[in-house]
Amino acid sequence: MDTITKKRALKKADELGKQSTEKDLQELDSKLPAMKKGVIAKIWDKVLFLWEQAKSPEVPLRLKLVIVGALLYLVLPFDILPDSIPGFGLLDDLSVLLTVFREVSRYVLPKLEKKIENKLYEVSYQKIDEKLSEVYKSILVTTIITFFFNAAGCTILVTKPFGDVVSRKIAVAIFLSIFLYALVRFIIYLKTYGQLTKKIVSAVYKKKSISQGISDFVCSEYKYIAYIFDGLEIVKSVVPELKDIPDGPQIVSTFKNHYRKRIILFVVFFALYSLLIMGTKFVLLRI
Repeated sequence: MDTITKKRALKKADELGKQSTEKDLQELDSKLPAMKKGVIAKIWDKVLFLWEQAKSPEVPLRLKLVIVGALLYLVLPFDILPDSIPGFGLLDDLSVLLTVFREVSRYVLPKLEKKIENKLYEVSYQKIDEKLSEVYKSILVTTIITFFFNAAGCTILVTKPFGDVVSRKIAVAIFLSIFLYALVRFIIYLKTYGQLTKKIVSAVYKKKSISQGISDFVCSEYKYIAYIFDGLEIVKSVVPELKDIPDGPQIVSTFKNHYRKRIILFVVFFALYSLLIMGTKFVLLRI
């Protein structure tokens, strides 16, 4: 199609867009599916993309009118090249749609990419938090179960509800079972998270600080996170809606909070086990 015909087609589409009404939009909604034919069928994904943008509240009115004009040019009969011409009738429609698609893409696609990027950061941050929570819950459940049964074993050993010999055997069986259970759980944990835990503990030990150690671990182990989030600080000052994206310090803070909870859990149950053992020894020595 020559340049003059293309310019005339674009001008016609522009006029249709500026003169469009609500009735025209309804007509587009009903007639557009029937235009999936010939060369237009090959770019149907672009036609649907344009139609979606025409209905989007985020697209400015000026651009919407351009889109609507191009789509009306496609569905209405009075084209520069009549649609009835075999092999050529839809070429002007194709040219108009591709030209408008390129114009719309320059505006819309960067925004879509930013939304996808934002969502990716959000989901990644949530996944990190969820995974650490999952590990903590597993450790908590194992710790509570082992403490409960050990306490039960100590109680049986002290109170001897089944007689001296039988009660001792039951208590030993409970202690042995819980030891094997804890050992299996510990092996599974080491197999799954051993290397990760070793790196974190090593980093914390070197820095003599949980905060500094975990910060170093995150920055070295997740270099791509540090790379991405360092750049976000500049972007956030320009684009206010990016304020909610989790940045590097937030990710470090998430690790710190979860590992602090594990340390607190260890300290609390270490104290409980110490009291349990001392209490049991005290009672047994008194008997």
